[in-house]
Amino acid sequence: MGTGTQVVIGLLRAVNVGGARKLTSAQLRATAQSLGYGDVTTYVNSGNVVLTAPDGGAQAAARVADDLGVALSAEVSFTVHVITRTAAQWHAAVAAMPFPDEARDDPAHVVLVAWDGPAAAGAAIDPSRYGRERLHWDGSELYTYYPDGIGTSKLTLPVLEKAAGRVGTARNWRTVLALDALASERE
Repeated sequence: MGTGTQVVIGLLRAVNVGGARKLTSAQLRATAQSLGYGDVTTYVNSGNVVLTAPDGGAQAAARVADDLGVALSAEVSFTVHVITRTAAQWHAAVAAMPFPDEARDDPAHVVLVAWDGPAAAGAAIDPSRYGRERLHWDGSELYTYYPDGIGTSKLTLPVLEKAAGRVGTARNWRTVLALDALASERE
């Protein structure tokens, strides 16, 4: 990482899902670079980017979210929500994993939901109403374990967003760890 820069991870919400809301990794990279961000790397074609931004503490991530959201939304015919974390925030979220055995043994069924800010005070939901899912609320993140898979679960992102009072985006644990490694390479 260069002097005066900070590593930021950006997560686009609901792009390239089910053939709708198309936004390619190449578009994401080009837009981030056109905004002056450096070391821009995307990870898989589901709206993940790691980049360096001018250092501004925690506000650096917020600026990236705003800049990318506005620029990408102007390029496509839908609103693009971008949720960001600094590398330090991301590393802390990885370290805080409350389901370590499941994350190690079944990472495709462990999901991190990143909110666009802290979940509403008292945010909670009874996962037993939906199946065998397990949840752990932690400020701006929600850790979820879907033992039977996320694809068939009734505990969907819209249900979780309603409980949190926030906009969020979900990544499985493999993707979380891959983004963590990409961020570490830039530090």
